[in-house]
Amino acid sequence: MKKKILYGLVSVVLIVIAFGVSGFLINSKPEPRKDNATHNVMYVKAEKVEMVETESEMMYRGRIIAFDNVSLAAEVSGKIMQGDVRFKAGQSFNKGDVLINIYSEDVKAALKSGKSSFLQTLSKILPDLKVDYTSEFDKWNTFFNLVDPEKPLPRLPEMNSDKEKVFLAANNVLASYYTLQQQEINLERYTIRAPFSGIFKTVNKEIGAVANPGTELANLIRSDKLEVIVAVFPKDLKWITKGEKVEIAGNNGFVQTATVSRISGFVDEESQSVNVYLTYLAAGDKTFLEGEYVNVVFGNTKVSGFEIPREAVVNDSFVYEIIDGKLEKNPVQIVRRLNDTYIISGIDTEKTIVTESLASIHPNMEYLARP
Repeated sequence: MKKKILYGLVSVVLIVIAFGVSGFLINSKPEPRKDNATHNVMYVKAEKVEMVETESEMMYRGRIIAFDNVSLAAEVSGKIMQGDVRFKAGQSFNKGDVLINIYSEDVKAALKSGKSSFLQTLSKILPDLKVDYTSEFDKWNTFFNLVDPEKPLPRLPEMNSDKEKVFLAANNVLASYYTLQQQEINLERYTIRAPFSGIFKTVNKEIGAVANPGTELANLIRSDKLEVIVAVFPKDLKWITKGEKVEIAGNNGFVQTATVSRISGFVDEESQSVNVYLTYLAAGDKTFLEGEYVNVVFGNTKVSGFEIPREAVVNDSFVYEIIDGKLEKNPVQIVRRLNDTYIISGIDTEKTIVTESLASIHPNMEYLARP
């Protein structure tokens, strides 16, 4: 029993001695020397601000639309007949071409019959005119000879007195004349001519079908005069003027000149932009087509400011300035938006401004301009 107690005491002493030796060794280990010469530094692209006057262009994306887009509708009823061009979608035509004829032989025959009856009416009053209105006889006799059932009505002679007018009205001359004139106007509606040079965009009826008044026959777009619609930021409107000449370029490098014709007076709710409309006169075989997208380059203008890459302007409102190795926000105003850069103002010259995008900002980092 005494041996067990003795062994236990020896074990405890050895454990205490082991802990003591370990603590001594740990405390006696020399502390590593701190390297005060190293610290975190990031080199960034930066420039000193210098305000200069810059000639710049504004480029926007625009879309070609037809200057005139017309729905062709029938005003009379009848069978659709072939005109000067094929009545098919995609078919081009020139101004004045007959697009379609609506069958009108019965209307023409009725008009000829009416003119013949009118001649009969005139022949009955000529003897009375010769006796009672001697001074007016020659003009009415000439008018009688000019009336031809195959030709348009001649102009009605001028009446020089109320007595003459009453005589003609009483003999149904005036009513017959104006009825025939109305029939001639109505006959013109059976022939539909092209109001401009263009293309059939869509065709809703075929040759041989029957048209009724109000029936939409086709949709026409003008091809010799086009418009370009350009969505512009409101800030840039001050650089655009009505009547200004601008360049438009297609994806194939084809470049033409257009004119600013009008500027919308409101901001689009969705895009927060203002539509600017350009007029483009097509000429020759090389031309833009409706629906095509083009690059629109507005003319050179001189602006004063500091040109900086777009990615260096944070949230379009501020830039980073380097002051004693630290970054500070500096609010700026964008004077002009270019392709890859901004021209900014609102910042003093000689300040050092970061000219690249920074993914993150570390408060304990020292920032220096890249040598």
